[in-house]
Amino acid sequence: MIFPLRFKLAILSSVLLVGAIGTISLVVLERSAQALADEAGKRAVVLAQQLARNAREPLLLEDDLRLSQLLATVSNESEVTVTRVLDKSGRVIASSRDDEAEIRDRMTREKELATWPLGGMLIVAARMTYRDLDIGEAQVVLDVKAVTGRAIRAARRQVLVAAGILLGIGLVIAFVVSGILSRPLRQLRLAVNALAAGDLSARVQPTSRDEIGVLARAFNEMSESLGEKRRIETAFRRYVSDHVLREVIDSPESIHLKGELREVSVIYLDIRKFTRLTGTLGPKRTVAFLNECFDLITARLLDHGATVDKYIGDAILAYLGAPIETDDHAQRAVAAAIAVQRAINERNRGCELAGKPFVRLEVGIGIHTGPVVVGNIGSELKMDYTAIGEPVNVANRMQALAGPGQIKITGEVRGRLGELIDVKPEGTRMLEGVDHPIEVFEVLY
Repeated sequence: MIFPLRFKLAILSSVLLVGAIGTISLVVLERSAQALADEAGKRAVVLAQQLARNAREPLLLEDDLRLSQLLATVSNESEVTVTRVLDKSGRVIASSRDDEAEIRDRMTREKELATWPLGGMLIVAARMTYRDLDIGEAQVVLDVKAVTGRAIRAARRQVLVAAGILLGIGLVIAFVVSGILSRPLRQLRLAVNALAAGDLSARVQPTSRDEIGVLARAFNEMSESLGEKRRIETAFRRYVSDHVLREVIDSPESIHLKGELREVSVIYLDIRKFTRLTGTLGPKRTVAFLNECFDLITARLLDHGATVDKYIGDAILAYLGAPIETDDHAQRAVAAAIAVQRAINERNRGCELAGKPFVRLEVGIGIHTGPVVVGNIGSELKMDYTAIGEPVNVANRMQALAGPGQIKITGEVRGRLGELIDVKPEGTRMLEGVDHPIEVFEVLY
């Protein structure tokens, strides 16, 4: 089971986002709590000072009712737990609590204002004076923990809501961004699958200049290289049989393409009366007819292991014995020529039986065996694997001697056939471009 990269990136981004939000929230809440505590302390100071001013006269007049009312008013303030008034000796004169001790320590004997934090509480004391005489002290006890706790709980709820919203937005953004980042990888995976299935046109459009872009461009180069090899293989297949091609691919070290002297049997084949046909068929029909002929002929040549060197107008040059060296290349060449003539005869008879107008196909074939130079010949821009030498010229001259449907071979070919094939001797001939007489035989099939 594949766990998509976009989910991994989204989860990683979410974890980082949650960590960042949590850290920021803790810092914000801590600072908020401290700010609330400071604000509560200031408020307690103000209350204590107000109580000290307002309670001076009732304290001097021993007006307990008035003191009780003042204490009750201050105690009604939020989170104020206790208010009390002490005389100058520390005796509790009035308190908002009934269970107060009678004597308490004065906090303001030497200063006007004093604060004392005690277990989440804050005690604020303000000295009471009358005409510069110390007459007592007013104390306010504030539950700082309750003040900050309530506010912190509310703030925590708000932070959690905000964090949830931010996390949701962050997840969406992370998922989208990770999808964008992983899209090239998905495209690359699809392209790899297509390439594995044989689609050598598979490409990935590079969308970035990072490592993913480099990987996409490397894949495209690899695909282009494989496509080029496939095109070369396809092109090579047009000139050699599948058996020869497979040997070249499986054992390339045994194939010499740089140039060597090799004994081969050359087949030269020409379509008869083709020049006259071009004047009556017209360009399109001429090309179609020529392609039909070459399809038929080439298939038979390749079936017998021949290498098709080139198409020369209405002629074909082929040979056996290169690039794969064989001992029976002469027999194969003659067998291929016979197969070509028989296939042409079957084609013509089939067209006649169909009763439709058709162009009769007739070819003459010449075969000669001898040493030639074979290899890649050409320029750096274009090269062809071809054969050059006198046997090529002799095979061409032999096909010129052959009439429609005939196969002419030389004595060199005849000497390698044994008694397997019937031939008719036709004596010796002097051929153009050849400085010695050539024995001529016609193959009977």
